[in-house]
Amino acid sequence: MSTSTPISPARFAAALKDLSLSMLHLKVLELRNSIAHLDYSNEQLRPFADGTEPTLAAAAASSTSEPQPDQDCIDAIKENEDVIKRMQERIALIKAEVEERGCSWTEFQSKEEVEEEERRRREEAGQAVIDGVNHAGVNEDRTNGEGVNGDSGRTNNPWTDGTFQTGRISNGEIRMDPVPGSRPNGGGSLTDEELRRRLEEQMGSLGDDDEEGMHL
Repeated sequence: MSTSTPISPARFAAALKDLSLSMLHLKVLELRNSIAHLDYSNEQLRPFADGTEPTLAAAAASSTSEPQPDQDCIDAIKENEDVIKRMQERIALIKAEVEERGCSWTEFQSKEEVEEEERRRREEAGQAVIDGVNHAGVNEDRTNGEGVNGDSGRTNNPWTDGTFQTGRISNGEIRMDPVPGSRPNGGGSLTDEELRRRLEEQMGSLGDDDEEGMHL
């Protein structure tokens, strides 16, 4: 059986120069149609090549033995795949020719190519949204981690910012413990007289304290 040698990519690309855009379009359709038929053939041959289905010849020879991979089907699939690869290379050459003429490849795209590009754009857009949300979340965490005074990574401590204050009553006198980091009577803190009045209101009718006093 005689076989013909496929035209080389260089000769194919040179031949495209003399074709009109409409002829290039028809050539692309022809190549894609051939690829679709070869793909379908390979799908039909695959079970016999994998040995999951017996060929007619094997089934006629023995009905009891397990099916075996059929070498003819394996070779046919390999040959089809080589042809498909060459056809895809030719489509790529046509695309290069179309774009070299300053024309858009969009109208030459197949339905599958359009859907694939759309899917890829959606994935990229979705990833961009995820990245934006993650970035915003990091910024929010950093903002939430700042205290009232703008100290990053530290929240206010009510025992050190003056919200809660401790002291003791000893010998009838109220003595307040100093607030760490604060200045006496400064920065809007309560005066000694105000603290004394508030503690007296809270203590109410409590009796005499023991010698060590009561820590509030």
